[in-house]
Amino acid sequence: FLIGKEIMTFISRAGRYVLRKRIRTLVLLVILTIVSASMLATIAVSQAAKHEAEQIEKQAVVGFVLANNPQNNSGTPRGAGTVKPADVQRIAKLPGIASYVVRQNVTADLTDADAMKLPEGDDYDKTKEQRFGNAVNLEGTNDSAKLNAFASHALSIAQGRHLKASDKHMSMIHEDLAKANNLKVGDTLTLRANPYDADNESGSTASVTTTIAGIFKGDSNRKVATRAELTSNTVYTDLNTTRELYQYKPDKEIYQDATFTLAKGVDVEKTMNDAKKLPVDWKNYQITRNDQYTAGMLSAAQGVRSMMRGTLIGVLIFAALVLCLVLLLWMNDRRREMGVLVSIGVGKPSMVAQYVSEMILVGIPSLALGWLCARGVAQWLGSSTLRSVNASAARELSSMGQAGGNLESNMATRSLSTLAVSVDAGAILPVSLGLLGVVLVCVLVSCMPMLYKSPRDLLGMQR
Repeated sequence: FLIGKEIMTFISRAGRYVLRKRIRTLVLLVILTIVSASMLATIAVSQAAKHEAEQIEKQAVVGFVLANNPQNNSGTPRGAGTVKPADVQRIAKLPGIASYVVRQNVTADLTDADAMKLPEGDDYDKTKEQRFGNAVNLEGTNDSAKLNAFASHALSIAQGRHLKASDKHMSMIHEDLAKANNLKVGDTLTLRANPYDADNESGSTASVTTTIAGIFKGDSNRKVATRAELTSNTVYTDLNTTRELYQYKPDKEIYQDATFTLAKGVDVEKTMNDAKKLPVDWKNYQITRNDQYTAGMLSAAQGVRSMMRGTLIGVLIFAALVLCLVLLLWMNDRRREMGVLVSIGVGKPSMVAQYVSEMILVGIPSLALGWLCARGVAQWLGSSTLRSVNASAARELSSMGQAGGNLESNMATRSLSTLAVSVDAGAILPVSLGLLGVVLVCVLVSCMPMLYKSPRDLLGMQR
């Protein structure tokens, strides 16, 4: 009974003080609202970045890529890959390899359609216009759905279907190319090998008529320098088509690269080490983890979370310093009040409990106001932080040299473009606990110097 009475006593004193000192209560309310809103917003942004990172990791293809080793293998005359089919088959037989997808790049002219051009239209001189003016980049594959461009969602199917290994003389075109030439799924597209391409060593001018199986959408967000970099001038076909166009002989056929997908639960590093033991020319070829297309996005998400951790620590330090300063000044003004309470037998623990209760009474509505404010600023904070992280990454990339504007370069350097932030009510609990911890520390720091003094000293009485 006595304990309950004492609790009611210091709570009632705290309530009366909060109601009586309206200006001080308002100042505290503003401070705690700013602190709680900042904490809620930073936690919301951090959680949003964490969610994005988890989604990116789920979408990432677990596997590795076999490609040229640029230190020793400059590739074809045009700089393309020279991966041999026999090496791909050796690696594909390793335990844990679920599937693989290869790419075979050739250059072909459109004979019954027009390639897309830059709006400026002055990227080619007269000779180049004559030789490559209507050329497109062909990418032959055995499974277009598993290509990094589609697996990473940089591109997606708008109409029709993906290409598969059993296809013959089938193609997929960009929606811009389809629109410009009034093409649709089921129409035919005739392709002729471009004899001026440096990689067309046989000088082939073979033609293949393909049936359009699908129309895809998506684009690079980087500025392109020539029409060859336009995503709309990329045509995906089956491997039979690219082989026939360049008249590859079985012992001379090459791929740009090969991407191997692992079965669920298979260790990537162990499988890569097993692959390195196979009789493959590892001087000219290398294998790397297939996460380069998500590295930039994951780095951006991690950068946002890192900035939010720093911001949260800064907010807590700011809150502690401001509250300590304010409470120290106010405690000094409450010396006579303390002296009277101690003189009539009020215990010091009861007084500390009163001061904490005062802060809690003000803190509860500040949390509600802070939640409302955080809902208004969290998205702005998230977008601003993401822009800052992306700008820093862009400066770092610029210092290493300018990347191309084609889709491949864009995928390798892309980052998060947006961050959807929402303030979860569940964040109120950790913010409340954090705020309570700051309040306890500040109250103890500010009132301890006064509590050590005697009633006579507090009341300013001479001995």
